[in-house]
Amino acid sequence: MAQTDDNRIHRAVSNDGTEIAARVIGQGPSVLLLPAGPGDSELSWHHVCEFLSKDCTCHLLETRGRSHSGDNADHSPDRLVEDVLAYARSVGEPVGIVGWGSALWARVAARNPAEVFAVTVYEPGAGEVMNPESGKRMGEIFAKVGEHAAAGRLDEAAQTFIENCDVIYSQADIDSGAAAEFWKAAAERLPLFLQESKQASASGQPGATSPETLSKIQIPVLLMRGDRTGKWFNDSIEHVAGLLPDTTIHQIKNAAHFGPITHAEAVAGEMARFFTTTHAKVG
Repeated sequence: MAQTDDNRIHRAVSNDGTEIAARVIGQGPSVLLLPAGPGDSELSWHHVCEFLSKDCTCHLLETRGRSHSGDNADHSPDRLVEDVLAYARSVGEPVGIVGWGSALWARVAARNPAEVFAVTVYEPGAGEVMNPESGKRMGEIFAKVGEHAAAGRLDEAAQTFIENCDVIYSQADIDSGAAAEFWKAAAERLPLFLQESKQASASGQPGATSPETLSKIQIPVLLMRGDRTGKWFNDSIEHVAGLLPDTTIHQIKNAAHFGPITHAEAVAGEMARFFTTTHAKVG
């Protein structure tokens, strides 16, 4: 799907009528880049797309409530999956999916949709392998983040997380400044991020990185990690890889969890190799 306009916005309509949009950049096999945590897709991936767009058509997909997309009160896991699949169908050819940390990639891939030919994930986080002490601390941190966000103190909410992010991020992430940069820039979306987390917990569905979800995935998956990342993300990679039948792990030298920002060219290069090779096999 070659594109000539690097600022084109493509739009699709999800099952409940919500408009889903993405900025489209580049040429080659189409890949949908999903938002990471509280960040919009453009915030999460603009560094990577500078390089990936040379080999792939990058769709910076915004789920409901983000950037160019419409909104709806329902942000449950099923609705977010429907957003991605409705957009994928509108592209008109099989697409790759790109995730970073967050859970949506796994829920989409577990459907094994015909519209998706492969998935790349940078350092998925799996709650199943977080130790109880860290889990308790994370709960306390997000309770404080939630209090600030509910009161409209979004900068304070982001700062609360930044000051305590050593619970999951390595010292390399903290020293690079990338973690703080990302969370400050994403502060506006913290209420939405917390809403999505709350609705996922209330859905009663298995976790996105649970054996019940991951064991359903038959699509080829590339898992990426930095060699300076923290223990939890390393453990998460091993957990996820152990439950997928068709997976490859690639390590990015000198990178940590914010490799898509600090080592964007290396991350994009490996994604491009995986997607172009896999697309050729299925094409």
